[in-house]
Amino acid sequence: MQFEKIEAKDGNSTLKVNNILLYSKYRPITDAEKFIESEFNSDSKGYLLIGLGLGYHLHALLKLGTNSKPIIVYSLDSKEIDLYKSISCGEKLPSNVTITTDYRKIANVNDCQIIIPNVWLQVMDKQHPLYYLLMDIKMKQMSFKRFSSMMEMNFYANIKQQYYTLQYYQENLKQKKVSCLISSGPSLDVTKKWLEVVNGKVYLLCVGSALKVLLEEDIVPDGVIISDCQPTISEQLSDSGYTGDLFFLSTADFNTVRSHEGDKYILLQKGYELAEQYAKKMNYPLLETGGSVATTGFSLLEYLGFNSIVLFGQDLGFTDEYTHATNSTSGRKLSKNEEYIEIESNTGELIKTMPNLYSYLNWFNQKCRVTNCQVYNTAKKGAKIASVSLLEEEQLYELIKNS
Repeated sequence: MQFEKIEAKDGNSTLKVNNILLYSKYRPITDAEKFIESEFNSDSKGYLLIGLGLGYHLHALLKLGTNSKPIIVYSLDSKEIDLYKSISCGEKLPSNVTITTDYRKIANVNDCQIIIPNVWLQVMDKQHPLYYLLMDIKMKQMSFKRFSSMMEMNFYANIKQQYYTLQYYQENLKQKKVSCLISSGPSLDVTKKWLEVVNGKVYLLCVGSALKVLLEEDIVPDGVIISDCQPTISEQLSDSGYTGDLFFLSTADFNTVRSHEGDKYILLQKGYELAEQYAKKMNYPLLETGGSVATTGFSLLEYLGFNSIVLFGQDLGFTDEYTHATNSTSGRKLSKNEEYIEIESNTGELIKTMPNLYSYLNWFNQKCRVTNCQVYNTAKKGAKIASVSLLEEEQLYELIKNS
């Protein structure tokens, strides 16, 4: 990294990294303090700050009375530490502050709020082992901030409806050993025909965006799951004629939930404070979400107790120019200018994926290594998921026959 310390308009030092301004060229300290104040969560048990620079974000954090909580600062380059020392005049940092350049020391930091000034992602090498992890965290933080008020409104509207019968559903589920989690990746165009054969013999749970793809083939799933807090999610169910079981995240659009005519089951998610508090109050299960409706669906099938989960349309990448199956409500054509990551497919060839899909792939990789379920994937040209076997059509039929 190339660092250049220059004078800002207010007389303080500011910093360019790889010719990109890390701080404001007008009021670097004031703007750094505003950023930290907007991100700061006083309830956190500790803080992980990405980037040291001239120490402005760190000192802003210390100003907020965090001296009793651990603060870990990850410096991307050892040159930052020399720069920081050059303006701190040997000032000693409090004992609760640790500065490290070893990414392995922060890879598994738990219970800390992660604070990522966006500019550090702009200057960070994309080959860095933590780049896509930090990018994913930042995207989720920005999304949560953008939709937090909508999520809260939906949460309070949904919990009033008393859809708290998930435990009863689990206890009374006619036990089929094999379940299929149906997402709307491009491979579903091929494998949906397999579902015509197994329909009625296994439990079919599909994400909302795949519902109309199945209904076009006269396949009615046992359950549909939705999670989006935005009103546009209504397109997944509207005019479908589906009146079966609906599973919905507590923060999902309440009007879409309210309009559904079939049975409804609320899902309370780990990591969302209001849901965690309510789950404790109601003695209700908490599910991991993993960031997507499909990962939430996987957690639901685990909770329901299936021995085997077969993934349909879980490509998590693409070889052609479309992200989803034909007739999916989420499908779109890809742009040549989009940022891609190359990953290994089930054929052994490299395919492209996007940062958000890469994040879900990492979740599946971790989950499938530890789950008690036997997991299979049918997306031949999709991403290779750790500990998951590729299942061909005849093998699927054999699996169901043996179960």
